[in-house]
Amino acid sequence: MRPLEATLPPSPIDLHAATTVVDGSTVIELSDEHIERIRRGGVTAVNHTVTVPYADTVTALRQVNECRRWIDGHSDSVLLALDVADIARAKAEGREAVILGPQDTEMIGVDLDLLGTFHDLGVRILQLTYQRQNLLGSGCGESSDSGLTHQGRAFVREMNELGVLVDVSHCGERTGLDAMDASGRPVVVTHSFCDALSPHIRAKSDAYLRRLAEQRGVIGITSLSAFLYHPGDPARRPDLARFVEHVSRVGEVAGIDHVAVATDYDETLTEAMRAEQAKAKEFHNLLGDWPWDQRRAVGMDDHSHFANFTAALLDGGFSAEEVGKVLGGNWLRVFAEAWKPGPSMSNPSPRKETSDEKTHPL
Repeated sequence: MRPLEATLPPSPIDLHAATTVVDGSTVIELSDEHIERIRRGGVTAVNHTVTVPYADTVTALRQVNECRRWIDGHSDSVLLALDVADIARAKAEGREAVILGPQDTEMIGVDLDLLGTFHDLGVRILQLTYQRQNLLGSGCGESSDSGLTHQGRAFVREMNELGVLVDVSHCGERTGLDAMDASGRPVVVTHSFCDALSPHIRAKSDAYLRRLAEQRGVIGITSLSAFLYHPGDPARRPDLARFVEHVSRVGEVAGIDHVAVATDYDETLTEAMRAEQAKAKEFHNLLGDWPWDQRRAVGMDDHSHFANFTAALLDGGFSAEEVGKVLGGNWLRVFAEAWKPGPSMSNPSPRKETSDEKTHPL
């Protein structure tokens, strides 16, 4: 007979410490304070929005360079993640692996050579559009969505060839579905939530989630109050139990292998910057009217509290194995498949339209 302790599930603290934890989308502050928050939260890797949306080429290159120089200057604590082996090394060495993942392609346009340059500089995740229409497709902030353009399809194929993960978080629904059809590798929604629970232009429908699963992709569930809101009680600040409800919904609709964590926290944003952003058309209805100190879900004020995700998922009935997938395992699986350069495999699951597909209005 095995000893009793061998049959007991791991504690939240032990499970969190043993897991390679990944934040699927965040904007990091290039500071010692950020490193300390990450260390206290037990986070191994982050997908960092390294360039601001709508940056021109020169600005984007400068921002990539600034981040890389910061990583170089803090090599005892941070490393640049170019493949999954780098993330494993960061976990083993107690460092943070930073993945460069811009949320826009306007700095590249349709120049495939320039796309290759950004890959050479370390970009491994790239969102096709950010809210508005560009040369590749439509953002979810547009009133109409005609889908991925011919140039957008060529762009996605080149991302597959290079080994850059396709992100469709801020894309319009049709554009995102078209990207899944065009890509021979998994497509991801790095940071979003469920439209069935919290209707929003940034949310994803059940039909969309099912297609994402067919395409082997992953959606990261954010923990921002504006996105996890309760439609029946919109003044009620969401907590991590609400986050778990969104994770559970994806698990029911698409399967536990296709959901993960993505805080969508911008560590560089100030209260004054947020007020100014809210005036811009592209950010209409994105941030909500939450007081500054309530903008994030109860229990997750910053990355130092990341272990609270583990406890909340266990409290929500997920097994230790499932929690490991949500915290990082699902991201690692999709990274391993998408980041391998060379010709992509043919897409085994062409999309079938369903009656509950819809385009989100503003």
